[in-house]
Amino acid sequence: MIAPDTARSAYVAAFVVGVYGVLMAGLAPLLLGTLVAEGHLTAAQLGLAATAELVTMGLAAGAAGFLTERIAPRMLALASVMAIIVLDVATASATGGTVILLRALAGAPSGMLVGIVTAMIVRSAQPARQAGMYLTIQTVAQLACAAVISGLVAQHHGAATGFFAIAALGVPVAIVAMGTPVRLAPFAANHGMGLPDIRGWLALAAAFCFFAGILGIWIYLEPLAHQAGLSSGTGGLAVVLALAGQVAGGILGAATVQRWPCRFVLIGATAALIVAAAIFATLPGRTAFLATAIGFGMLWAFASPYFTRLLIDVDPTHRAAMLGSAALLLGCATGPSVAALSVSDGDVRGCLTLGAGLLIVTGGIVLLLPLLRRVGSPAFAVQSKDRS
Repeated sequence: MIAPDTARSAYVAAFVVGVYGVLMAGLAPLLLGTLVAEGHLTAAQLGLAATAELVTMGLAAGAAGFLTERIAPRMLALASVMAIIVLDVATASATGGTVILLRALAGAPSGMLVGIVTAMIVRSAQPARQAGMYLTIQTVAQLACAAVISGLVAQHHGAATGFFAIAALGVPVAIVAMGTPVRLAPFAANHGMGLPDIRGWLALAAAFCFFAGILGIWIYLEPLAHQAGLSSGTGGLAVVLALAGQVAGGILGAATVQRWPCRFVLIGATAALIVAAAIFATLPGRTAFLATAIGFGMLWAFASPYFTRLLIDVDPTHRAAMLGSAALLLGCATGPSVAALSVSDGDVRGCLTLGAGLLIVTGGIVLLLPLLRRVGSPAFAVQSKDRS
């Protein structure tokens, strides 16, 4: 848990900076896409910039768990927010390879903010539920910011103003960052900070494959709609409805994650997502496509907090859970990159085969975990039983 004298306001502040840290991950298609339209970036460079930012975010999120016990989270949060502001302003006037470099650099402070809120979540009384709330809040924030920037800023004033808007939002967030904790309680009680055991790594691999598979499909949702003979407006509507489904799924996941059986939910949701991929592969009509998009987004968000619970169930020291955000972000970076190798200009359905394959691996790992003997002390097993 957090330090005993940490106020609830400090917990809220950590959530705010954590949401700010992940905003650009949701806004990258809009802002970087506008840079492409303006001729400041090529389509290939867009993919490299987005991937580079997610990779450094994932690595920094993993490292943050170790840094928060050595450096005051408040100092890390404030420095990270200020770094994001500077790098976003610099990106506004950059072109080509400079954009890729700046976005790769920006991923580090963004990941640090995600890592700080992760460190708070894994120390809370109900970490899986808190993780579900965080994922839902960040989705709503990304949706709201995308609507504002798309409707009022980027379309009329260019991508530069969009980056300035995100940088300006960082000013009040920097003030809020001053309310994050000065210190956290020692991690994992008597077990100390360290790396998870083999079961923890396998659970992290399951989370990685899940999000890689999901993002490998998600990034091609609009091209899939186009290949199905649907209008560009329908493709855009599918994205919006899928995001709305994510919000609903995230709320449901946060509400049920402490009560419903973890492995049953993950296997069921994974199987249903594979069915959704199969439906997309048939290139359905408008109604079926939109309904599948809603279900896809809902199932994705609904299952997400259960991965936090899975990580804690298999590794009660919370070491694996501390790396959960890193696995998520690295999976999100890997999925679209690998999916790009499986599609062509005439047929993008290869992303569905790839995504379904990764989801099958996820389900296989979840099924395998109970069969593996725990590596660690018997006390860990007792703790895990108590949490189940």
